[in-house]
Formats: sequence, structure tokens, C-alpha cells
Amino acid sequence: MEKIQAESQANPLAATIAAAAEAFPGEFEVMAEGTGLEMRACGYLNGGLPNRARMMVFSPRPEHTLVFFYKKSLVPYSRDRYSYGGFDLRGPEVQEQDISAWLVFLSSGLHPEKRPANLRRAFPYEIPE
Repeated sequence: MEKIQAESQANPLAATIAAAAEAFPGEFEVMAEGTGLEMRACGYLNGGLPNRARMMVFSPRPEHTLVFFYKKSLVPYSRDRYSYGGFDLRGPEVQEQDISAWLVFLSSGLHPEKRPANLRRAFPYEIPE
């Protein structure tokens, strides 16, 4: 809760996303360490594998928010992350249906058929740690 409150004060969009995740039928875990609001989808995918999908909401400056979708490497001690794209938002307003589409994509394990509209797969930003 402390991480959500701290990130919500820095970026109102983080509060909106956290509230949407709380109401969403899937289960998500908020990562306490690191920069920005990082959420991991919990549970298992259809094939029985654990869901490793993550989403990070990060604001490099006011009125500019980056939303990353990625998976961490399974190699022990590796810091590699595999990006599935993101959104470059230049204002505080995001539609509820957009956030819902992000959470569906996240809970699907970043399945290509669940990809949100306008997701930029060639995303020129580095995922912060």
C-alpha cells in the first residue's frame, strides 16, 4: 500500500491503474522495490506455466507517463527484461477501457491476440530499474 500511495502522489495515473487492478477479476502483485508502479500478473496461463508478465508505469517528468509491458529473464542473476511494447502518454487522461485492455493483456501473459490497440512495439525507452 505504501508503494501505491507514493507512486499515486507522484503520478495520478498510477492511482487510477492501481484501483482498476484491484477491481479486475485477475490477481496482480505490486512490486515494492524499484522505480515507478510495477505490477506482476499472478496465477497460471492456460498451459499451466506461471504468468511472468509485468507492467510498469513510470513518469520521467510531470505530464509524461510511460507504460511498459515486459517479462524478466528466467536466467538466475540476470537483469535482462524482454519488452513487449508500451505507451507514451503525454497527458494525465486515459480512458477506463484502455486501462482494462492493458490489464487483460497483462493477465493473458502478454498474448499477441490480447494486445491493446495502439501498443507501440518499437518503444524507444529503456525500462527503469
